[in-house]
Amino acid sequence: MTSERSLADLVYRGEFGEALKAAGDLTPKKIHSLLFLEDGRHREDEGPCDEFLRLWYASIEDPYLRALAASWFADTYLTELAPVPNAEYIGANWRTESLRDLLKAVSDALLGWEVNEWTETPERPLPQESAGKWRAAGKILAELDLPPAVPLINPDPPEHQRMNAAD
Repeated sequence: MTSERSLADLVYRGEFGEALKAAGDLTPKKIHSLLFLEDGRHREDEGPCDEFLRLWYASIEDPYLRALAASWFADTYLTELAPVPNAEYIGANWRTESLRDLLKAVSDALLGWEVNEWTETPERPLPQESAGKWRAAGKILAELDLPPAVPLINPDPPEHQRMNAAD
C-alpha cells in the first residue's frame, strides 16, 4: 500500500486512482494536511489538488463523512484553491449539499430502527418518553423545507468574466 506521505506525489503525477486508494483510510483533516500543509506545490499549481479533491469527494458515500469532508474543504476553496475557476461555488456547493444530505440522514436515523432498538433491548437504555422526543425531532428535520444546494458554477458571472469567455 502506498504510504500517506506520497499522496501529494501521486496527486501531482496525475495518478488519481492510486491517490484515491492511498487516501482511503485517511481523515479529511489528514488529507488536507498532506496536500496543503506538508506539501506546498498547490501554490504553484492548484489544478491537481482540485481534480483529486473533486474525485475523492464524489467517491464518499457516507453522509456523515461527506459533511466532514465538505467542512474541511469548502474553506480550502476560499484559500489554498481560491484560484480555481468557480472555487467559491464549489466550496459552497459541497457545504450546502452535504448539510442537506446530513440532515436527511439524521432525520432517517431518528425515525428509523435505531431509536426503537434502544427502547427494546433488555436493558432499555432509552426510555419511551425520550424515544418519542427523538422521533419528534426526526419529524421536524424531515419536514424542513431546505433551499437547494448552491450550484457548482456561478450561474450569473460578473460582466468581465462573460467578456473573457467570449474571446
